[in-house]
Parts: sequence; C-alpha cells; structure tokens
Amino acid sequence: QRRQYPHGIPECGTDALRMALCSYNAHGDDIRLDVTTALSYRHFCNKIWNAVKFVLAALGSEFIPQPPEETEPREPMDRWVLSRLAQAAGECGRRMEALELHAALAAVHHFWLRSFCDVYLVGGFVRL
Repeated sequence: QRRQYPHGIPECGTDALRMALCSYNAHGDDIRLDVTTALSYRHFCNKIWNAVKFVLAALGSEFIPQPPEETEPREPMDRWVLSRLAQAAGECGRRMEALELHAALAAVHHFWLRSFCDVYLVGGFVRL
C-alpha cells in the first residue's frame, strides 16, 4: 500500500465509506474494501452536494414547495425525470425487499448520475 498510496490513503468521508461498503455484493463476513471504490463514492457524494446547491440556487430563496399530490409537471422534461425517478424508486424498493442493498444503491446511483444530473440538469432544468 505504500507504493500505491505514498502519501497515505486519501480521506473519503463516512458517507462515501458507507456507500462503498453497501455497494459490495458480499456473501460472507469479509469485505475486501477497495480504496478506489470509496474514492468513487466520495466523488458521487460531492456530485449530490453540488447538484442540490445548484437546484436550490436556481429555485431562489422565495421558492415554496408544493405537496407532491398537488404537483402537476407541465414540461415534458419534468414528466420524463419523474418517470425515471419512479422507476428508480420501484427498483430500489424491490431490491431492498430482496435484501440486495448493493443493487438498490446501484439504482439510486444510476438515476442520480445518468438521469438527473447528466440529462435533466444539463439538458433542461436551467430554465428556472
């Protein structure tokens, strides 16, 4: 490890470590934790933080959220991202019921990166 990390193992944070541990499909008591996996989830946690800051800034301080049952998405992009969220939530729920934590995390990870950040935020949300 001294050759691979001559300056020590970089800090990842507890959330990234928890996510890295949950991402493994472990069938025993031992997990061979890879530091690059924890670093990857550190970047993912940072992406969550930055996306939330961006959305809150775009909405402004006067924004008052409506209850979900009263919300009617008007734009096609809004309907699309909500459909992707519903799919991800369903997949996550099914995987959690099956005790497949790694697959539930993968569904959340895929939605956040590929649908919400890469398509919705970049492609259409900026209109706020």
